[in-house]
Amino acid sequence: MASEPSTPYYNDRGRDIKKYGICDRFRCGDVSCYLGESISFSKENGSLQSYFSVPPIPNLNFILVGKGEPGPDCGQIIASFICDNPDCGKVHYSINHCDRKECPLCYGRWLAGETNSIVERILSEEAKKKHQGKRLVHIIVSINEEDYPVTHKELNAVIRDVYKYVKSKGVLGGVMIIHPFRATDYAKKKAREAGKKTWEWIREQENPKIYYRYSPHFHLICFVDWLEPPEAGEKFIYKTKTDGSGHVINLLNKGEKAVKSLIAYLLSHTGALEDDDGRLHSERWFGTCSYNQLKVEKEEEEGYEGELHCKVCGEILVSKWTWFRRWYEAVQYGDIDKPQYWNEIKWALFGEGPGPPPSEEDKKKYLI
Repeated sequence: MASEPSTPYYNDRGRDIKKYGICDRFRCGDVSCYLGESISFSKENGSLQSYFSVPPIPNLNFILVGKGEPGPDCGQIIASFICDNPDCGKVHYSINHCDRKECPLCYGRWLAGETNSIVERILSEEAKKKHQGKRLVHIIVSINEEDYPVTHKELNAVIRDVYKYVKSKGVLGGVMIIHPFRATDYAKKKAREAGKKTWEWIREQENPKIYYRYSPHFHLICFVDWLEPPEAGEKFIYKTKTDGSGHVINLLNKGEKAVKSLIAYLLSHTGALEDDDGRLHSERWFGTCSYNQLKVEKEEEEGYEGELHCKVCGEILVSKWTWFRRWYEAVQYGDIDKPQYWNEIKWALFGEGPGPPPSEEDKKKYLI
């Protein structure tokens, strides 16, 4: 690459190329290195110089899901259940999970849960009945680089405009999955050589950040009527996923397994905020599928209590706080004798007890 210009030059967004244009992957922050275009320009003496026109660095601090830091105490063994037999009271343990999408330990749990939640709603009988005779399609909406959002407020404004745009084209409603990044051509090439999907390959790399760039776009799994084609000069451009013959794919004809696979892959490379405060949701329901327009009855999930059994006496296990409400005062007031594992119960409930704490080996032995 030629040397950096000696005088300030600006790209079309007013960024000082002299100050920001040479990507050194340190000033760029944590969202890849924002690889930009190599542009040539003529200096006063007529010689050609090159620089990188770098997209603006957002203050959103996006990271790829599953590539952040674990939450507090995530992965630690914690006391969760106590035997409901008042003579026993053996404490049982589980692995603590923060369930944050950026957490490398909980990413898989988050992905499975979000995938199932989306598929159950989009393919629910209520959704199909509400959109009888309509198609369920996969649409990708892209924006111009000069309109890339760099703040959370700008991102929300873009999302609102996308809703209006797709509605004007014939989209009725569905779920939007936000993608902050696009893979580099090099990553796509290496993934093809490895026989893997692009983002599957990227996630396996030791330093995945260098294989994608900031380029926000939106994937919609949505019910549609007749779709108006995109036109030149519009703020957004969209394309609909088609089959090998160029026909728009109706996901309702593909089956639940295919839809679940698609949703899981799309969620696998959405983004999280490095300092997440809960404002950014990877998926957003809109239009006729928004929560105020589509009511879906959920089956009640069965809880743990009554399903798990003590590894000592075989009695059922209950959560430690259920045990506290049920038995603790009776023991304290002498209504019943202290359970065999009273010391361990005290450690489980209050972090201290009359004797030494349970060993890590014992915790692992009674891990649920």
